[in-house]
Formats: sequence, C-alpha cells, structure tokens
Amino acid sequence: MKLSSLTSYKNIVLQMHNIPDADTVSSAWVLQKYFERNNCKARIIYGGKMNITKPSLLMFIEALGIEVQMVHELSGADLLLTVDCQYGATNVEKFPCKKFAVIDHHISEIQENELCEINSTLGSCATLVYTMLLRENNIGSFIRDEKISTALYYGLYTDTNGLTETRHPFDRDLAETYHDKTLIKKLKNSNLTMPELSIVSNSLKKCDIIDNIGLFRAEPCDPNILGFSSDIAMQVDSLEACIVFSNVNDGIKLSIRSCNREIMANEIAAFLCDGFGGGGGNLEKAGGFLKNSEEYLISRLKEYLVAFDKIYAGKTKVDFASAPRYKKLQVPVGFAKCEDLFQPGTKITIRTLEGDVDKIAEDNIYFMIGIEGEVYPILREKFEKNYIALNDEYQEVFEYPPAIINRATGRKQPISRFSKICFANGEKVVRAKQVEKRTKVFTYWDTEKYYSGKPGDFLVANEGDLGDCYIVNERIFHKTYEPV
Repeated sequence: MKLSSLTSYKNIVLQMHNIPDADTVSSAWVLQKYFERNNCKARIIYGGKMNITKPSLLMFIEALGIEVQMVHELSGADLLLTVDCQYGATNVEKFPCKKFAVIDHHISEIQENELCEINSTLGSCATLVYTMLLRENNIGSFIRDEKISTALYYGLYTDTNGLTETRHPFDRDLAETYHDKTLIKKLKNSNLTMPELSIVSNSLKKCDIIDNIGLFRAEPCDPNILGFSSDIAMQVDSLEACIVFSNVNDGIKLSIRSCNREIMANEIAAFLCDGFGGGGGNLEKAGGFLKNSEEYLISRLKEYLVAFDKIYAGKTKVDFASAPRYKKLQVPVGFAKCEDLFQPGTKITIRTLEGDVDKIAEDNIYFMIGIEGEVYPILREKFEKNYIALNDEYQEVFEYPPAIINRATGRKQPISRFSKICFANGEKVVRAKQVEKRTKVFTYWDTEKYYSGKPGDFLVANEGDLGDCYIVNERIFHKTYEPV
C-alpha cells in the first residue's frame, strides 16, 4: 500500500491503540502531517478508558504541538486508519466506519484488505511509516524536517527499548537519522515516575539463576522500565546474561542483556519467542514479546542452553575429510572493491538483513553480494583465485539494498553504485555437510561474533584450509553449490 493512495479520502481519522505509547503517537502525528500536506483533513484519536499520563509522553506531545483526543464514539470519517494497531483487535476500541485501513508492525490479527500495511519484521510502527514515506515521490524535505525526523526517531527509540531491540536494517537506518538531540535527551530523563522506580527496585529483589543467566520478574510496566532493570541487573559480576520479564495483556514482555560473546542477546530473544511472538536487538541488548506462560519461558531458556554446538574456525576439530565435495555454480553475483568506497583505515559497518558487521576498510577487501542480497567480505587474493570479474554493472533489486556505513560520518553508502558482476570460476572446492543441531560458528573474519545455523543449514569449509569454515543457509547453498 502507498500512502499516496489514501489521499483520495479527504476526511481521515487516525486512531491510536488504547493507552497510547510514543510509537503510536509519533506515527499517527507524522501521518497526519503527511495527509495535511496533501490537502486532506486528518485528526488523531484514541479510545478506551485511560488517559495519557506518562510524563515523557506528555512532554513529547507538548513539545511537538500534537493534538490528540480521547473519544467514545465516532462518525463522519471517510477513512478510519488505525496506526500501530489493527481494526477490531483487542487493544483498540472498535468504532463503526465506512472504510478502514491499517498501518502496523505487529503480527497480523485480522483479515487484511487492500488498505492494510502490516510488517512484523520491523521494530516499530515509526519505522514502517518511515519506509512508506521513502516510497513516495518528492518526500525528501518532509522526512528531513527536524520535527518529523525527531518524532519518528522517538517512536523507534521507545518501542525498541532504547534502540536495543532493532530488528531490521530499516530500523537501524531510522536510528541514525538527524533528530533534535536536546529534546530526546529531556525525554530520556523523564521516563521514571516514583511508582515505576518502585517497580525497578522490586524486580531486582529476587533472581532465579539458570546456568549463569539471571531471570528477574517485574510487575506489568512500560517496556523501558524493563530496560532500566536489565541494565542494572547486568552489572552483577556472576551473571553472563539476564532476562527481566513482566506479564502484559496476553503474553510476556522481555528485556535481555548479555556480556558473553557466546550468547547474543538478539539471538536468545528470537529463540525464546520463536513461534509465539517475536524478538530482536543486537549482541548485547535485546527484547521481545512472548505469547505464552512463565513456565514455557523457563523451559525454553533451558532448551536454549543445550541447543547449540559451538565451532571456532581454526581451533575446533571438525571431520570435514569425510564430508562431500562441492563447487560453486556459475551464478551471477555482485562484488565491490572496498577501495572504491572508502579510504584505508576507515571504520565501517556492513549493514545487512542478518545484522551489522563492523570492519576496518582495507584495499585488499572486496564485498560480495549474494543471490538474496546477503553481504560478506572476502580477501582480494581469494576473490581473484575463485571468481571471474566482469565490467558489467550488478543491478539486482533486494528488499533492503546492500549498504555500508562510514562510522565516522554516519553516511550510508549503497554498494550497488559500485558493484560489478562476477561468476565463480569453478575451481574453488569446498567440503560441506548439513548440521543436525543449531550451531554457532566463530569465523576467521570475526572472532567476537558468531554466525548461527539451524538444522539443515550447511557447515562449509574451504578444501585448501579446512579450518576456514562458515555457515551457509540451506536454501542459498542449494542455489549456489553443486556436488563435485
């Protein structure tokens, strides 16, 4: 769905979920400003029985001059657009309407129509609004407006526990947009009321420890309160990770911290919530929502602790000698030279769907772009030995365009502008076997961050150096390798 397709409705009501939070308020307000820019009348409402009382949210509303109204009945709208919620869902008042539309980032709960944009892979509704704006023409000045960018940033910040639960590259892009840092700082420091301080204190009084992972129970509260609690809990010297959780509505909200390189916070969040919600974040901080019981959470945590094999490239002995031999198919893929993008020594971040990878730019590094947009570095010598480079531009289109960020300037550089086509020359032979258990692999490239494989994925090693091993997704492996 495109936002411009909704501008044919001249009287639009933007409905937030009951007990609004910053994400629904910021998203609704930015949409209101977009529609007003396109000569549509738009107003923001919410239902339920509880007024907005959170200090930081009231400060945010006042700072941006946002007008919101709590209503108990509604009539006369050409279009009712629910924002950060879905029409008819349990957390939103259901008002009769001529036509409804939905913009939301939660798992779909309703029968969707042509006016529904629901994307649960994103960390916030603000991110979804941001991506929808990017699809529109002549929208650059609107997105760059300080109030608009600040509102979107704050929606993401609050809904991802201070940016610790960002799931998608678009989340990370939005997190790096220009915003009013002074206002955001004020809002950050206005999050705790005295009753909420009591919740933080009570949540830390009792801890269940399961294999050096602390499990803390908090009263129902704002997700940011869980974040404060988990930040404090992670200071305990005997804990390698911690999980602070509280029961909310029909599930459990989680805040996760880790200081152990063998436990990525975002991975444990995804594992705990798999099939019953969703989770995301980064290596050290993450969170999620689990639609299940405390008993399930504890049993799932115990499963996680024994679910993985660990392999350290060049150190862990793996029997590759008996594994089948494969070579790469001559499928066109992309590559770009690091020297065409950055000066040597530049601190860079490779932004991919799987996560961010930090590197230092060097002339002997190339960036490969796989068949599904996956990006990974390769040394020039290995590239020249195993690939045939063409001078034709590589122009594949992916959900998220492969990009690299200059960490010093924050500027995002799409790789596609400098990428060319290449083919495997058929000489590179690997040994590969499917893993039967979830596996964490620390590669030569990154000894601090592992890459995970699930049963069916392939553990691959270069035949010339069996210690140089890595994980390849099962689907991608079958598309890019053939038996020798």
